Amino acid sequence: MSSKLENDPGVTAPGVDYVSSLYGGFWDFDVKDFCYMTNPYFPPEELLIDMKTRLLELVKSYPSTNWYISSLLSVSLGLTNEELIVANGASELISTITSRLVNNLAVPVPTFNEYINRAEIMGKHVSPYALSGDFELDPEEFVRHVTLTTANGALLIQPNNPTGTYVSKENMRYLLESLRSLDVVMVDESFIEFVHSEDNPSTLDLIFEYPNLIILKSLSKNYGIPGLRLGYAVSGNKPVVADLRRDLPIWNINSLAQFFLEEMPGYQEQFDRSCELVRNATQRLYAGLQGVPYLNPYPTQGNFVLCRILYGFTGSELTEHLFNEYRILVNNCGGKQGLDEYFVRIACRTEEENAGLLNALRDLERHCEVDEVHANTHSGGGDS
Repeated sequence: MSSKLENDPGVTAPGVDYVSSLYGGFWDFDVKDFCYMTNPYFPPEELLIDMKTRLLELVKSYPSTNWYISSLLSVSLGLTNEELIVANGASELISTITSRLVNNLAVPVPTFNEYINRAEIMGKHVSPYALSGDFELDPEEFVRHVTLTTANGALLIQPNNPTGTYVSKENMRYLLESLRSLDVVMVDESFIEFVHSEDNPSTLDLIFEYPNLIILKSLSKNYGIPGLRLGYAVSGNKPVVADLRRDLPIWNINSLAQFFLEEMPGYQEQFDRSCELVRNATQRLYAGLQGVPYLNPYPTQGNFVLCRILYGFTGSELTEHLFNEYRILVNNCGGKQGLDEYFVRIACRTEEENAGLLNALRDLERHCEVDEVHANTHSGGGDS
């Protein structure tokens, strides 16, 4: 469907910068969204039909309060609502955790900018730890960084966004043990279902060993429901969970999201299968990106691929060409700390949609064939 603005002959069609600045609402634009990472194979059609059937009742009804909605999800994780809190997206919890527990946050960069943005807006100190080369985290060096900066909190994203790198369960245990003295260690596991390098990658089974560990998770990525705005935090430290809940309004989750949580356990088999499809599609996307001459894609454990542009474009230029010529939106990572202007992140969609993206990227090489000399001036790793 075309944008209302685009159908008005008196209005210039919005460009990629404008559309990107909206951070969503792309149904008003004729856009193929390879920017935001979400599971395209879930929810299944039958769950959506059930939701549609109940739509009028749900829209007309108040949702339950937070402790009850949290209990809907905690049971499936083998926890209670005293150890889990559901929020209106993980971003709501980033804000309250940062406000209550963080004074100085040690953060490997590049990372998901919202953690840094929230901390800085609240007047907290941020101590970035620059990842170099292939962006793999050195656990011992990061612990040393935390000590030298006297940080009282640390952030680890598993797997990391936007790099797609992953810290093994063994190394995570080392990190948690080494950082036991901190006030808080936030581990964001929003993409954990897409890890393919080892079984049981989550640190959920460690929450009672480390009272300062808080696991955050957005359900947008793995369950494919960004519009419902669901996320949660888990901690074995019940007083911390209680404090976080006090910061939230009595109704912070809407009735549609509550209904989804009520129905979700009945679709576990379909969900597991959808994650397998995402893992397979992402690795095929990564393989396909290796065949685009001007791109250097990085191996990924997420449902997205970070790419360095070797020649022909900056990230901004490539993003603009894809949008203007193919109505494809990818993420220009030039504004992320730890990356330069030659990086883009590409989210995985369905196999068919990914094939269309790869065709567009290969077609765009016609714009940069005369500019291959730039490959010698900004190729290589990400230690920018």
